[in-house]
Amino acid sequence: MIGEVRNIRVPYYDKVKKAMGFKVRPAIIIANADADDYVVIPVSKVSDPSKIDPVYDVPVDPAQYPMLGLTVKSYIRTHKQTVVHTTLISKCLGDIKVNYEELFLEVLEKREDFSKSITEQAIR
Repeated sequence: MIGEVRNIRVPYYDKVKKAMGFKVRPAIIIANADADDYVVIPVSKVSDPSKIDPVYDVPVDPAQYPMLGLTVKSYIRTHKQTVVHTTLISKCLGDIKVNYEELFLEVLEKREDFSKSITEQAIR
């Protein structure tokens, strides 16, 4: 599963219902956290350009990367990794590691750079 773009069920707060709900969103699986959990990086359509991080958000155009199963221009949000249980992971949309290795390596490098910046901030 490492390197695959998969649909992930993610929780969100529904303001209208005033309750938690779930949405299905694409994410890249980048590592095993343990036997039942995976580290993932979300792939999101970002509607508000002011919310795009110029350093850590990697743009992905479906015309340029058709084998990722995305339908709209999206951003790989390397600074927003999370851990999800295997039961929240479903349909495989594509494999970035196999089909777009350079892009996959760029994503991992940006994730590592972000992790280092967080460590440096914590030390200060």
